[in-house]
Amino acid sequence: MKKHPIIGAETLDKSHKLRELSDIVLMHHERFDGKGYPISKAGADIPIGARIIEICDSIDAITSNRCYRKAHNFDYCYEEIEKNLGKMYDPIVGIDVLDNWDEITSVVNR
Repeated sequence: MKKHPIIGAETLDKSHKLRELSDIVLMHHERFDGKGYPISKAGADIPIGARIIEICDSIDAITSNRCYRKAHNFDYCYEEIEKNLGKMYDPIVGIDVLDNWDEITSVVNR
């Protein structure tokens, strides 16, 4: 499962129109503190698009049912994002997400 960012990036690299997005896909599981994968980039070395997708992907993962657990509610998700600012998530992007939480969750709930 940890290879999907590489596979996605390689697929996009083959497209003349989508090649510019390959680094975003490649690094969307990197953590702000450098403990992510697949290449352990940190902070500003992670493209801003990947830092945004990381939080979006987490919101989806936390609030969706998984084979190993039931979905968590949005309050729990908010707390997890808040707790991991500067660790998993870019603190500036994360604060913007949290400051706009009601609007973001209203879109997710559609």
